[in-house]
Amino acid sequence: MKLGNIRGRILLFALLAAAALAVFAESAPAFAVGNGETSYIVKYREDAVRLLEDSGVPFDVVPASDLRRLARSGVLEWYEPDGEGILLGEPAMLMDSSYYESAQWNLDMVNAEGAFAKGALGQGVRVGIVDSGVSPHEDFGKRLLTGKNYMEDAADATDTADRFGHGTQVAGLIAGSGEAGYIGTAPGAELVPLKITDGKSVKVSAICRAIYGGIDDFGCDVLNLSLGVKSEYQSLKEAVEYAEAKGVTVVSAVGNSGGTTLYYPAGYESVIGVGSVDRKGDLSSSSNRNASVFLTAPGVSVRSTARTGGYVTCSGTSFSVGQVSGAAAVLIGQNSALSPADVRLLFAKTAADRGDNGFDEKYGYGILNVTGASSALEAGGWNEPEWICSFLPEDGPASQIRNHTDLPVAGTYLLAEYDASGRCLSVVSHEVQVPAFGTADVAIPGVDGYFRQFFCEEGTLKPLAEARMTQDE
Repeated sequence: MKLGNIRGRILLFALLAAAALAVFAESAPAFAVGNGETSYIVKYREDAVRLLEDSGVPFDVVPASDLRRLARSGVLEWYEPDGEGILLGEPAMLMDSSYYESAQWNLDMVNAEGAFAKGALGQGVRVGIVDSGVSPHEDFGKRLLTGKNYMEDAADATDTADRFGHGTQVAGLIAGSGEAGYIGTAPGAELVPLKITDGKSVKVSAICRAIYGGIDDFGCDVLNLSLGVKSEYQSLKEAVEYAEAKGVTVVSAVGNSGGTTLYYPAGYESVIGVGSVDRKGDLSSSSNRNASVFLTAPGVSVRSTARTGGYVTCSGTSFSVGQVSGAAAVLIGQNSALSPADVRLLFAKTAADRGDNGFDEKYGYGILNVTGASSALEAGGWNEPEWICSFLPEDGPASQIRNHTDLPVAGTYLLAEYDASGRCLSVVSHEVQVPAFGTADVAIPGVDGYFRQFFCEEGTLKPLAEARMTQDE
């Protein structure tokens, strides 16, 4: 979505001319601009852009020398250095010409067969793969569509060939399907290569251009970003927000350092952040652990398509992401009216819980359950919970409150103690904030005898969760 060099220079000249004519009378803010060859992502003020033909481009990329002039002119809403991120998986190099059924353990783990059996394959759904490109493969056939190269120095915008291998391997886990059987979780979906790199490192500006392009130019329903950057960027945040506003589901990787490092865009609330599990369903040692983990999926030694034909075995959260993107395509194929929030809710309510009861920062809501989400969508009622919130664990004293909605909930938690005759002895309360689809801790009762736990709307006694009566053992 970046302006071409010629058009970009015309825009720059026009903006500077407008500033010179004192279109903007107020003084410009002070900008600290680095030296050297650093490029900057800039967003022009809306009133500045209105002076020109509407380009539909939300940002531009300029060198430091141009940024200084733009900063002095007062036409910028914001700017930031064009940072770098990485693809969050190493493309496998050891190829095998064959694919065999025993390699499909990951499809068994995410319970994909039930969806396949009823024909829920993601037909007619477009998944944009923001990656190293996607090379043709017999398991993609005509479902691999024409995409675009968004690299800054791309000589040919139509060159989406994968010279690194990562994007083709991700694509197979989304929609691979051949004579030997299904490889991806959405074997009927269409693939749109949105190429941003020929290697492991990626520019933030290229990621953003691919997001806008995937939405506006190619009509993607799902965007797969098996990548991450370690810092927040306003440009990336706005691109993700644009996807949410346009009804496009974004799925991204949480990272492979095995620590708590937060990667973006997985760190943004509207993005489905995906961690990895092994063949036993245990969290992989390399999968990151933090609040960005929404779901987990197989990501250790999973089989997928190779860029030169045949198949490879690959590992990393990058490849877990592909399976979740495919599952999102399956749901959207069943109901094209689903919003990204709907997709998140279906995943959260049907995931196979692992780790701590309910949401936790290792497994998120649990391991992807394709058939569970697909069946819940068919059954209906999934988006109308009996209660907005619930107590966790399901039995005994509750230590958490879980929010089933896509909006934060503010409420009052009350604990009432009773004696054996049912007489109320005491009541304690405190305010609790529960994030969207998240959980909040509450004190486990340390009282003897009977007690009841309540969670009510803030400022009222309207219940938000079913009251729990229990006896502390």
